[in-house]
Amino acid sequence: MSSYFENVPKIAYLFGDENDPVQFQNIANYSDLIDTYSDDANAYIEMEIRDGERPDTLSHRLYDKSDYDWTFYLMNDRLRETGWPMSMTQIMERASTDFFQHYTCKIALTTADSAAQFSGLYQTGTEVLIGTKRGKVIRKNLDLAEIVVSSNDNVTGSVTLAYLTPDSSDPLQLGTSLTNTVYEYEGTHHYENDSEEQKDLFFDNMDGTAPVTNLQWLVNENDKSKRIKIIKKNLVGQLSGELKRLLAAD
Repeated sequence: MSSYFENVPKIAYLFGDENDPVQFQNIANYSDLIDTYSDDANAYIEMEIRDGERPDTLSHRLYDKSDYDWTFYLMNDRLRETGWPMSMTQIMERASTDFFQHYTCKIALTTADSAAQFSGLYQTGTEVLIGTKRGKVIRKNLDLAEIVVSSNDNVTGSVTLAYLTPDSSDPLQLGTSLTNTVYEYEGTHHYENDSEEQKDLFFDNMDGTAPVTNLQWLVNENDKSKRIKIIKKNLVGQLSGELKRLLAAD
């Protein structure tokens, strides 16, 4: 980020999916000016951030100097909410290490009633066997017919899910047959039809629908953040000057 706002008071701000807030300049006092530019269709154009492009390099490409990188955040609420878009390499790395780091057990459930039978089973924190490997239940997504588990072993392709210490009263002593076990980023985020309408696995007509994986959902959300408004080159200096005058007035 450029040094343009270095003298503006800072507040704790949480960007995107970050866990810890960072100290960032408080731009709230200048929101009216920003809204004027953001609402004026003659003041900006829309464009797409290139894969792997940084704010400073985009500023240099558009304005021949990197000092206007801050304008992208001022003009785009989504960038402030989600953070700067990731490159495809970053998406793959973070999908498997941060966002979706476990495994997804896919169960052959075809009705809401069959899913309801699992409501009291395999509770969060339960130790289980995935095939012959040990794991622990992280959460259940019964509306998607999936159970997310963690394991220190590679458990992809396992065919059964069972309690680690079953007893005679356990209704699933022999385990639950799985259609597959995959990396969590390959698990289902939701189902949608050709019109990109989300559908319920058990209550909607599923003709023409397909699962959207967690990874594809992450890619789609990242792509949404790439489409941004930018101040036209002939006006960016004007915006910069007006903000400087506001800063000096404070």
